[in-house]
Amino acid sequence: MRPRLQPFGTDFGNGAADARSFQRDCEAPRYLAAKRPDRYRIASGTRAEDRAHRAVLAWMEARRTKEDPDAAATAATASSKIGDFDGRYAALSAVLQEDFVVQLVGPGPGDRAIAVYVSFPSGWRPERILGWSFQQIHAPVPDFADDAAPAGSLVSAMVERGPYVRFVWTICSDDVLDHHPDEGPPTRFGPETPAGWLRIERQVTVPFPAERASLFLIRTYLRSFASLAPRERADLAHALGCLPEATARYKGLAGSLEHAIALLA
Repeated sequence: MRPRLQPFGTDFGNGAADARSFQRDCEAPRYLAAKRPDRYRIASGTRAEDRAHRAVLAWMEARRTKEDPDAAATAATASSKIGDFDGRYAALSAVLQEDFVVQLVGPGPGDRAIAVYVSFPSGWRPERILGWSFQQIHAPVPDFADDAAPAGSLVSAMVERGPYVRFVWTICSDDVLDHHPDEGPPTRFGPETPAGWLRIERQVTVPFPAERASLFLIRTYLRSFASLAPRERADLAHALGCLPEATARYKGLAGSLEHAIALLA
């Protein structure tokens, strides 16, 4: 659960995909059909917020066009719609498999989320975090943002340096993308659980130092235990066996690890 930021473009063995900000695959129709615009939130109207939105949207639109030249224009470019930040973000969300959040530092002390377009949360409520600081958003994560100083340093890195990429993971008993609490908790691992899935988030941070903002991209992947290679299953079983108790509770796996490990055998 440590930050483990690595330079964006690091080759993890996935070829050209590792250099793409927006990764698209054969499951795109399922992802796009499951997007939840009713949960999207945006704060705009102040000079700082609007400057950040303009810069982030211009980058996202240009980056998508560069990575997918055959794609139709995502957002309207007519001058009458340039200020429709919510509409442009929603149009991007409708064609990207990634979720995303925009974080702004200042004016004044601290940072806050000013755009939240998240459809596939892993057990949390994205519609509630508009205006929250990075430390508040990550407060439930064990040892991640307990101290304001390291959290502030991480925000500074996201805003001033990068881009970076990191990965976080958990396991679950279904292949549902949307684990919002209102959708019901995933079934806990137990003797009756027939299968398991590895849930991975690829998280990319894109800095906008002039605007004191950062774009946070979240791409969720689900891989069934059955699809993992023997070495991958062994590595995952070992990681689960070493999982600290606090982290297991945070992941909702307390009391479930033994059966999950058995499924990987």
